[in-house]
This record gives sequence, structure tokens and C-alpha cells, in this order.
Amino acid sequence: MTETMTPIDCVTQVEQHFGPIVTELERVRSEVTALFEAGQVTAAALRDRLEPGSLTFLRNPNLVGGGFVVTPGVLSDRRLYLAWWQGEEREFLGDADAPATGEAIDYTRQPWYRTPERTGEMTLVGPYVDFVCTDEYVMTTTMPVYAGGRMVGVAGADTLIETLETMLLPGLREAGATLVNGAGKAVVSADPQLATGDPLTTARDMIPCRGLPLSVALS
Repeated sequence: MTETMTPIDCVTQVEQHFGPIVTELERVRSEVTALFEAGQVTAAALRDRLEPGSLTFLRNPNLVGGGFVVTPGVLSDRRLYLAWWQGEEREFLGDADAPATGEAIDYTRQPWYRTPERTGEMTLVGPYVDFVCTDEYVMTTTMPVYAGGRMVGVAGADTLIETLETMLLPGLREAGATLVNGAGKAVVSADPQLATGDPLTTARDMIPCRGLPLSVALS
């Protein structure tokens, strides 16, 4: 007999997805810091350092992309650069070009870059439409990376909202719950009237996810 999912079970599912992401970002941070502290870094050297571990990590089918995004000017040969692997084929993105227009994007304006730059802490941004990489609703986890007393970029990973829906919605429906972000907006909800990104106006209880700006809200 199958047991009914509880709100705590839903919280555990969220933590089990994002926990390994945080561990991976810490690994990238360690490798990038060591690389920059050894001297000048080229785009090719950054890619070579990160590619093996990143491709191994991105074998996880629940992730749509990940890698490292540089602070403008820290590389010796490029100003903007994405050491980032994206999509089912883990295609490499070296330039910050928009898929639709092919024009360069100043990603330093994006919340997933600006927030860790400002706070010095890991952040989880979304749900939002990712116009830099996927053109789909995503959640982006990023962590600032420092070397020589300055931020040299952010390590990050993307999860599609569609993936989170597949993972979480059956349990959320059983529990009658909604996954909300730190701003109180719905990420995935059992309520068909509550769309992704809608603010949650009422909740009888909020169960926080450990170490994450996410909570499971009971209506």
C-alpha cells in the first residue's frame, strides 16, 4: 500500500534536488579560485579546468545547464564569457549571445549575477524566463567566487520549472501544498488557479527548506 506524501516529504524532495547543486557550486568555486590565484587566466584555460567535472555533474537529467560566468575583465583574453554547458547535448556556451538575436548580452544585469555580487552569498533566482540560455521558465542557483580579494564570477546551475513540476507536483497535490520562493511567489503548486510566478496570498503554514530560500506552503 502506497503511503500518502506529506508536506515534509515534499520538503525532502526539494532539498534532495538542490543539495547536490550547492555541493557542485562549491566544487566549481574551489577550482576557479585556485586557477585565478595561480596567475592570469585565459578563456580556454577556464574551460579546460571546468569541463570534465561539469559534464560529469550535468549527467543528472534534472539539470538543464551549469558552469561558471566570469566577472567582466578578469580573463586575459575575453571580457564576457560563459564557461557554461547547456541542454540535452550539453552544448558549450562561450559567448554571452542571446539565442534569438545572436547579440551579446550583458549578463551582469541579471539577478542571478547581481544578487551574489551584492550579498557575497549563494542565491536562488526564479521562477523567471531565461532569455540568456533556454528561453524557458527556470530556477537558477548561483554562488559568488572570489580570488585575490575580488569576485571573479559566479558558479551556477539551472533547473527547468517543467522539471520541478514533474518531480514535485504529484507529492504537492497529495499534500495540498505549494512550493514558494523567498519572495512568496509560487514555483510549483497543487492549486490549478495558482500559476508559476503568482504571489501566494494566504497560507496556514510554511515549512522552510533547509539552507534554501524556498518553502512548502500549506493552503
